[in-house]
Amino acid sequence: MSANDTSQPSFIPALGSSWLTPLYDTVSWLIGERALKRTLIRQAQIAPGADVLDLGCGTGTLALLIKEMQPAANVSGVDIDPQILAIARGKIAAAGVEIRLVEGSATAPPLPPASFDRVLSTLMLHHL
Repeated sequence: MSANDTSQPSFIPALGSSWLTPLYDTVSWLIGERALKRTLIRQAQIAPGADVLDLGCGTGTLALLIKEMQPAANVSGVDIDPQILAIARGKIAAAGVEIRLVEGSATAPPLPPASFDRVLSTLMLHHL
């Protein structure tokens, strides 16, 4: 990518291919992803009012679990894939909670530096 190129960097979609993206939550459920994420949230000891970033938020499962386990947290999610963010937006709307989602790269998140108390990420680093 050149210095003048403002396009989004390339990325590997969830499950490795865009056509599999709609199946992500089913596959995640089958492998027990929620238990892993609940453990991470407990270990993060998120305080009420904390600003929390879910880096590589995917379908929003971790962000939603953070709000479930610490409803007073201010939760944001960043993901580079617009298709998976659309799924996350639907889940968040259905849950009726406030979570800010931003399309952007985990390697250069489009958010102010040092603006979060906790940054959590699961099942994403292998995509970088």
